[in-house]
Amino acid sequence: MRSNFLTLKIITMMILMAIFWLGLLFISHLVSERQSYQQDFIRDISSTQISPQSIIAPYVRVPYSEEKVCVDEQKKSFPCTEEHFSYFGADHTHWLANFKVTDDTYKRTIYRAVSYQADLSAKGHFAKPEITHKKYHWERAQIILPVKDPRGLDQQPSIQIFNQNYPFQISDQGNSESGFDFMHISVDKYPEILKAIQNGFNFNLQLKLTGLSQFNLIPTSQHVTYDAKGNWADTKYDGQSLPYTKMSQTEQFSAQWKNIALGQQNLNKIANCENSECMRQLSNAYLTRSHHDSPDEETNTVEKIGLSTEFLESVNVYTQTDRAIKYGIVIILITFGCFFIFEVLKSLRIHPIQYALVAMAQGIFFVLLLSISEYYAFTWAYLVAAIACISLMTWYLFFVMRGIKAAAVFSLILSMLYAVIYLLLQSNGKTFLIGSVISFIVLAAIMFITRHIDWYQVSTKPKSELKHDTATAHH
Repeated sequence: MRSNFLTLKIITMMILMAIFWLGLLFISHLVSERQSYQQDFIRDISSTQISPQSIIAPYVRVPYSEEKVCVDEQKKSFPCTEEHFSYFGADHTHWLANFKVTDDTYKRTIYRAVSYQADLSAKGHFAKPEITHKKYHWERAQIILPVKDPRGLDQQPSIQIFNQNYPFQISDQGNSESGFDFMHISVDKYPEILKAIQNGFNFNLQLKLTGLSQFNLIPTSQHVTYDAKGNWADTKYDGQSLPYTKMSQTEQFSAQWKNIALGQQNLNKIANCENSECMRQLSNAYLTRSHHDSPDEETNTVEKIGLSTEFLESVNVYTQTDRAIKYGIVIILITFGCFFIFEVLKSLRIHPIQYALVAMAQGIFFVLLLSISEYYAFTWAYLVAAIACISLMTWYLFFVMRGIKAAAVFSLILSMLYAVIYLLLQSNGKTFLIGSVISFIVLAAIMFITRHIDWYQVSTKPKSELKHDTATAHH
């Protein structure tokens, strides 16, 4: 009796791959669950201890009054006085930031949070403000330094004006409503700075700040230069402008910004913020703008604010594991393909249960990778998980294939396969290129190995005839 060997085997492999794919979905869900635990830990640190920091460069705020005609509830007109503020930024400022970054300060069981201590300094010059014909209240003028999270201040910030240090006072309102603590130096407390504000002054600002994973500087001066450096290689730059030069190497980074347009733009945005929600968005490095495309249609756009530096985890084990899982179906496809070709060439039947056990071993690889990488470096976790699973499958295939030679060949294939997957995980920028080349090589190898096989014979021949016909085709 003839058996439709090829069709049944392919259907069986497809069913097993579908089951394996469902298993990968479960493991991927497990990765997401573990990652959510880490994110909950980081949110807890942010709410109870320290959060990502954002500061606005110092500016001068002066209140002024305007006489207007107001209308009451009975629509009767009466003279009234409205108070507004004028904002003056520095003419030029040079910022220096030295970051000491670590993931050892905040940790809980296996979870860690990247934090930093920033030593900040700014030198610059406030020009004489252009005074318009307004009723300014100079006695209430202030130098403002908004800081997102004052819990991260290691010491009280101070600014040096005319060789005299003036400490910034923390706001009574705090940062709960607006997202910023508007630290200030007031003329009513230091009357001697009024002359400096009205005529221009040089300043030197010193600030020590602790934050969580991200720092954002919002410039307000006409010309700004900003040099940042630190002991962390994995950094991400974002915001209104990217650094014009940057360097990243082992445990070191440096970046430089230079801009002549952002300061006045940001100062106008601050002046136009009419509610606490607007300032809260600024503290989170963005602004939402509404646009009316038509009388009945309104769209919102998100605008990035500031010069942002984010310190990333050296290796995010959950992201890496999730990326590895995406290659899982490729691993099982190549493995099953090799099994099938071995069956055709050697006429040695491999039972579907044996296919399934090998697939389970490869699924266990991802579980081992996730669990070990939570405690040790991802590279070592990958190596240990790969060695364990390849050794297990090699031992099992020694009995399935009835010989050390075939098992060793499969061990070599699996080792190369896991090595290629690791290479793809490490080559973020060239993953598509490397994957395409490797896919071409694998397909070429399969076509070469099977070039003499008569697939019509394979699909219809009885088992007893397959070995003889395959050997004849090779001769």
